[in-house]
Amino acid sequence: MSRPLITIPPEAELWEARATMVAHHVHHLLVEDRGRVVAIVSDRDIAHRLGHATDHDASRREEEALHRRVLQVAAFRMFTIAVDAPIETAAAMLIEHEVSALPVVGDSGDVVGIVTSVDLLRGLLACVLPARAA
Repeated sequence: MSRPLITIPPEAELWEARATMVAHHVHHLLVEDRGRVVAIVSDRDIAHRLGHATDHDASRREEEALHRRVLQVAAFRMFTIAVDAPIETAAAMLIEHEVSALPVVGDSGDVVGIVTSVDLLRGLLACVLPARAA
């Protein structure tokens, strides 16, 4: 599980989300509104919104897209996992729901962390080759 939580408000613009991800070296942000995590947004969500156009209007459309709000691309239907769930459950959920991150929910119902596919790979590597996991 990764901590601390890196959050962004739903009204933030996509360029802000992308800059926050780069600054914190993460691929996912939790969308927080009024103190509660309400959604998740990934770098792939942003890239998908920007599109892959190659014509002469592409840069103008990308610039316009970067000023859209996070709430327009975030996934409000999040799949979460309990803090005490086994690692196998996390891996199965990532595969089953075709997502790359799961917010981790503590006993009080609050999000306390996030587990990503990279976190799971690090955990696996630590089991197999402890010296290489860091």
